[in-house]
Parts: sequence; C-alpha cells; structure tokens
Amino acid sequence: MPLSGERTKGQEIHDFAVLTSAALPWMTGPSFISLWHACGLATLGYRVVYVLPWLDEVSQQRLWGEARFVDFDEQVDWLRTELEAFGPYKFPECLPYRARFVAGMGSIVPMEDVYRAAPPARCLIASEPEHLCWYPITTGRRGIRADKTIGLSMTDYETYIRMSGLPFPNSLARLVSFLHGRALRLRIDLPLSLSPALTLPGITMPVERVTGVMPGYAQVPLVTQETEGIYFLGAFLWEKGLDDLARIAARAKRPIDVIGGGRDEAEFRTFAREEGADLRFFGPNRRFWSDIGRYRVMVNPSRSEILCTATADALVAGRHVILPDCPGNLPYKAYPNAHFYTELGGALEALEYALTTVPEPPIAAREDFDWMSACRRLVHLAGLESED
Repeated sequence: MPLSGERTKGQEIHDFAVLTSAALPWMTGPSFISLWHACGLATLGYRVVYVLPWLDEVSQQRLWGEARFVDFDEQVDWLRTELEAFGPYKFPECLPYRARFVAGMGSIVPMEDVYRAAPPARCLIASEPEHLCWYPITTGRRGIRADKTIGLSMTDYETYIRMSGLPFPNSLARLVSFLHGRALRLRIDLPLSLSPALTLPGITMPVERVTGVMPGYAQVPLVTQETEGIYFLGAFLWEKGLDDLARIAARAKRPIDVIGGGRDEAEFRTFAREEGADLRFFGPNRRFWSDIGRYRVMVNPSRSEILCTATADALVAGRHVILPDCPGNLPYKAYPNAHFYTELGGALEALEYALTTVPEPPIAAREDFDWMSACRRLVHLAGLESED
C-alpha cells in the first residue's frame, strides 16, 4: 500500500527495508544474500534498514552449539566486523525481530509479525517471503508500510518435504506449496525466483539474476596444470546428495575434501566409511575464497537447490563444477566449466575430464555474478534507479 503521512508519522522512511528469514553466523543462502543486498544497496547510496531474526540464548545453543551473542547489538557488531573482511561496503542500519530456531524443522521461525515490524520504506525486499509468513498472524499487503514489495523465493520446500520421511509427503508438499503461494499473493507485488526450479501455484515468478558471490572469488588465481584438489562445500544434510558424493569418491578412488557441517554429519561420516570413500572432513568456512586456490574441481551432487551459491562461487573462481542435470542447475548450463550428469557413471566421466582439462577463463561468470550489478538490478526492479 502506498505510504501515507498518517501511517508513517514520526518515522523515517527508508528507501529499502531488507527482510530475511536467516542471518549470519548461520551459513545459509538467505543469510548471505540478504546481507549483501542490504550492504550493496547502502553502498549505492540508498537509505537501507536490514531486518533480521534475533534468537534467544536457548535457540542460539540449539543452532550454533553455544550462545554466541548476549544481545542484538553484539550480533550487529559481529556482522559489521565480518563485512570489513569482504571489502569497502557500507553497513546498513539493523533492526531485530523475535524468532526461534526449531530443530525439528531445521529452520528459524518468526515469533512475531515480521512484515508489520518492518519500518516504512519505499521498497520492501523479502528474502524467503513465504518463510516470513510462518508466524500465524501475519499482516496482509495493506498493513505493509511500503510503496512496493519484492519477494525473493530461494528454497524448494516441496523437495525437502518429499525427502523428509514425514507421513503423506506428497500431499503435505502440495499443501505447503498452496499455502506459500497464497502467502505471496496476499503480500508481494513482485515475486521473484532465482531459477526455473521453483514455482508456486497461482504465482507468476520471473527468474531474475539478483544475486552474486563474494568479491574474493573473482580474485582467486586460476587453475594450472598442477592444481589437483577436489572438494564439496555445503550443509551436511541428506537432501544435499551426500550419499551420491560418497559413492562418487569411492568409485573414482580419489580423495574429496568436504567443507561444512550440519544435522546429518555423524550419519554421513559412517556412510562414507562403509562405502570406502576417502572423504576428508573440514568444518564450515565463511571465507573459503582464501582456500579455494588449491582446488581444481567442485563436486556438488545436490538436487534440492534453487540456485546454489557455492556452485556460483566455484565458477567465478574459475573451477570446474560437476553437477546433476536438474532444474535447479539449469542456469549454470550457460558456463563452460559446469559439467552435468544424469547418473553416477556420468559424474565419474565428468570428474576425469575436469581433472585432465584446464578450465576456461571465467569471464562470463564473473560478469553475471557481480554483487553490485545484482543490486543495481534490484534498484531497477524497485523503480528507484533515477537516484542511483
């Protein structure tokens, strides 16, 4: 609903309010994407407020294994310090909303109406807008204080539900998709998707390239004939294709470094040993661009992604990437260093090719996944480009 004096009385009107379902230090796509949208738009000179979840001590311990922050200000200070390592970007104003980590869902769940908590803005950008509606009493479009709302959907909840082991998974997945589609229709003027893999009933979701990768990946030295390493980077969840990763390593008889952590790590380690896979486990790495130089190939067997950021990181760094041929990876077919398979034999062939061929220079990937260009596209979609 267009802003009015009565609805914004006594409050500053921002150019952008960036809402997110998750935030660092939880290393998930919405955490990085939303932070970079907020910082990139602020760097372009816009007045930006970043609205992110605040977790109490119990939820922090469930999610991170410890209480990382005493209060929200401490988390904001930590985020500001993290940003300094990425480059000379402007840090936005930050506001919290109450949330809780629910281990059974593997998700942060809002404990208040996030859309109503957002301050007035000319454009509201919601990362995972359907997720932000999980609070049972969430305001509709008329209650959102913004001239325009943009929603960026980036999680294939249907696939996760179908693979979850829950009763009646197909029916439940369809129900959740219906409810998510309805949530967007009631609140979002311009719903966007990162790839054709994600659709919701009754919703037209244009695919827009409004994300990028950390600038450090574009500065990594390119692969040489001597570069040999193979790696996987991602969450240790069975939905990420961990079983296929172990089988590829075992059948290729080559070591693969696995970087990350997550719910299914213990079972994954056991499965890898039983398969005879030479997997070398490393913890999460927020600044992997400083370590990717020793690797030649990324293997990413996940079929649950919409547009995997780790895959884009590898392509921008000039690495080969081995991927399953599935809808979520369709945008990566534009890049010569991405190699696709439909069955494990094809993955082994692609891996051997990658290990014996120097990747092509990643010129197109570096242009397409530039963060500031992505933020300028958002400005255009918001209709505020005249001020850039």
